[in-house]
Amino acid sequence: MEKDITILDFIERLRLKINFNAIKIVDFWESDLCSIGIMKENKLIYISTFNYVNDKKLMYDFDLEILDKNDNEKINVVKEGRNIGEEELIHEIKIFLNDLNN
Repeated sequence: MEKDITILDFIERLRLKINFNAIKIVDFWESDLCSIGIMKENKLIYISTFNYVNDKKLMYDFDLEILDKNDNEKINVVKEGRNIGEEELIHEIKIFLNDLNN
């Protein structure tokens, strides 16, 4: 996967915090090297560092989305987060994916 180091490092740290057996990493934004997706069933989390790669403290943007099971083009954004820290992002991911045991 060719992504910005901010995304690659985040994925590695996330591996220590959530169960990767139940999710998959998706890349629907190949031209955006600062974004990635995490998917579990019909839940998709869009994560981006694009707005913060040159900042001293790395922050994140995210969208929590539910995909329509019959039409993957239909997306319901249930929550957006902008300019948040990594711990808060990981907490939001765990809640959304119902992975609070890790």
